[in-house]
Amino acid sequence: MMAEIVGLFNKPINVRVVTGCVLSLALVATPAVVARAEYKPPEDQKTPDKETRTNSGTTRGCDGGDIPLTVLASQNYVGRTTSTHPTFAWFVPDSKSLKLKFTIYSRGSDGNFTEVHSMSLQSSPGIMTLSPFPEGEPGLLVGKDYFWQVVILCDPSYPSSAVVDRVQIEVVEMPPDLQDKLDNAVDSAEKADLYAEAGFWYNALDEALKLAEESKLGEVASALLEDLAKWEKPKPSQELTQEERESIEKRMGYLINIANVAR
Repeated sequence: MMAEIVGLFNKPINVRVVTGCVLSLALVATPAVVARAEYKPPEDQKTPDKETRTNSGTTRGCDGGDIPLTVLASQNYVGRTTSTHPTFAWFVPDSKSLKLKFTIYSRGSDGNFTEVHSMSLQSSPGIMTLSPFPEGEPGLLVGKDYFWQVVILCDPSYPSSAVVDRVQIEVVEMPPDLQDKLDNAVDSAEKADLYAEAGFWYNALDEALKLAEESKLGEVASALLEDLAKWEKPKPSQELTQEERESIEKRMGYLINIANVAR
């Protein structure tokens, strides 16, 4: 028997067969790695109007926690969407339900802001999402900028107790080549990747949140938020006060913390 075993190892070996076996074993033993496209904002993205900035970090929510009320979008740049009926998302740090008001404004040709849509809600802790425009009804207009804000009234008896966060959003045309790729996408994870790679923050986050549990971000949206925090850093050429730069740096930290606690 020993001679037969030695003889077997002395015989020429079919390299192609062995290689195939090794590859098969490697495929079985190695877990699949799912590629994820990093969110990369467009190179020509705009900076927001001064009026739309809020000073992140001046309030810490009604409960006084470490993370304030935070809308999940860029505040230092203007985030883009291809949807006239976008989904908006924000993080509520407070454990109790409070009165909340969501509002969208547009800027007229005279420079004044006009309310486009407003809704009163009750807050809930964690991630909140809202699609304020029902399909089939008019929504936002392509080619226009808007800003949207969330206000939570900590104490109805004291309006000054309200906490607020707001950002600017731009609605643009869907690029035909991106639409072709989306038509062939198999699920929300792939669509989130395509939108993120193309620089459409709101579309990417919307698709990512479809994969998450209620009031949570999930893995894909958490990763997107970490990407956003990195790209939120001001450019040296931006005309910002020291206070504004410090506020943006705080916001970058809040976004990373939210990505961790709401994952």
